[in-house]
Amino acid sequence: MTNVNAATLGGLLPSAFAQVQAPNTFTADQSISGNLSLTGSTNNSLTLQGNVSDSSGNESANVIGGFGGSSSVTANSILGGVIGATIAGGGGLSTDFGKPVPNTITGNWGTVGGGFGNTAGLWATVSGGQGNTASGGVAMIGGGEANMASGPTATVGGGTLNTASAEGATVAGGGGNTASGIHAVVPGGFENTAAGNDSFAAGHYATANSDGSFVWSDLSLPAGLTDTGPNSFVARASGGFTFYTASGTSTGATLAAGSGSWSTLSDRDAKANFNAVDGQAILSRLAALPIATWNYKAQPDSIRHMGPTAQGFREAFGLGEDERHISTVDAQGVALAAIQALYETVTEQNQQIVELRARLAHLEQHQ
Repeated sequence: MTNVNAATLGGLLPSAFAQVQAPNTFTADQSISGNLSLTGSTNNSLTLQGNVSDSSGNESANVIGGFGGSSSVTANSILGGVIGATIAGGGGLSTDFGKPVPNTITGNWGTVGGGFGNTAGLWATVSGGQGNTASGGVAMIGGGEANMASGPTATVGGGTLNTASAEGATVAGGGGNTASGIHAVVPGGFENTAAGNDSFAAGHYATANSDGSFVWSDLSLPAGLTDTGPNSFVARASGGFTFYTASGTSTGATLAAGSGSWSTLSDRDAKANFNAVDGQAILSRLAALPIATWNYKAQPDSIRHMGPTAQGFREAFGLGEDERHISTVDAQGVALAAIQALYETVTEQNQQIVELRARLAHLEQHQ
């Protein structure tokens, strides 16, 4: 019985069963109860690496998808001794340079989502794009081309030739930007550098070298704008600055292109509740207002200023939003009203002088 052909008993021939060494083709659904150990690849485009150990003895699995290699093009790969890594796809031949550009993972738990020529290190992620390298721990590159995130937890969102090289540094996009300070930020633009810790540089050739500095540079020439020191705010907008302080564009202030002074909105149509002022009363209050020289406590004693206190100005004229600030509009208004009152006084006095001189001349003629 043991030598009887299986077909004689109504069974299947040996060729119908999976062979250990021969290639097998399954045309029906397959079920596996238990663990599956796999070494090799699926259709030369998906490789599962199980029971992989790192130098510390930790075990995990790796997944390598995308281009599986050929006689002339290198396959996507995970460095030996790396665990928990995933290459979702991509790789192959560069469309720009016609050379092999596989995706590579060099550190545990790294991830490459796709694209080609991308490299991810420890806990790092490259979502896609071309020629990007996330080598800092827990670093991330969203896409783009030839970007580098080499600082721990650094981020490059995309763009071209951008670098985030310090801890927590971020370049959102643009081209040729560098965030080399801790937690520094370049949101985009071209050739901007945020080198100070917690600095910000944006626009065109903006450089924030100092800690806590903020630099915005427009597209005008000559290109380039640099901060003036730590915690400074420097901006260039050759087309002018405008700040609105109400919904829409009803109220605000403007620094016109090429100007060195602010213009506040003073349009009649933007004002209401007009009341005439008593210039002589304003003049009297201004004459009684204490005015002194002083320095701000936040500045050196050698830097002197002149003027009243906001409390005194508020008590004298009742103007402004509060008693800690003096609006330039109110200060100018008081000065103009006082000047008008002085003009009226001088005009009256001149008229009196003219009349007195006429009387004197009349008396002299009749002596």
